[in-house]
Amino acid sequence: MKKVNKTKFAILGELLEKPRSGYEIKRSMLESTNHFWQESDASIYPMLKKLEAEKLVTSHSEFVGKRERQIFEITPAGKKDFSAWIALPAAGETQRSELLLKLFFGANAKKEDTIKQLLRHKEKVEKIEQQFKNIEENVLAKISDKNPHKIFWVMALQNGTLRVKAEAQWVAQCLKTLKNSKKQ
Repeated sequence: MKKVNKTKFAILGELLEKPRSGYEIKRSMLESTNHFWQESDASIYPMLKKLEAEKLVTSHSEFVGKRERQIFEITPAGKKDFSAWIALPAAGETQRSELLLKLFFGANAKKEDTIKQLLRHKEKVEKIEQQFKNIEENVLAKISDKNPHKIFWVMALQNGTLRVKAEAQWVAQCLKTLKNSKKQ
């Protein structure tokens, strides 16, 4: 089966909301999907050009002050392509975690180094927990329940919240296990 670049659908999904520049797409992703779907500038801009060549988006120039920027808008063909993709079953997910890789080979590391790795990860998890709390209190709480996107945004946030709580519990358990172990 042919591998499909999902960056295409992340961008089309962003453009379903409203026309945006590449910068606005990236910024929106950083504020919304970044915890479960990340895209870099190096993937967004080439994909926008490809989508335009495929006639799934159109663009026009717009000036903001003296600065020119390209604004992209999804076409009917782009909406059709997105609708077909969103109806398909989700593909299996691949996770890459350097921390888990290091823990897997932890017998080859000093106990104190592994503990430091876990403590750094704990700090990251706590920051993410705070970000999710801020999204819930300062973003979603201000969106009307009549907004058709809100229920889905809440579900995505609930997934992140539950995952990060589980991650925090896992880190605490790992630290406890390591501190009680005889490993040096």
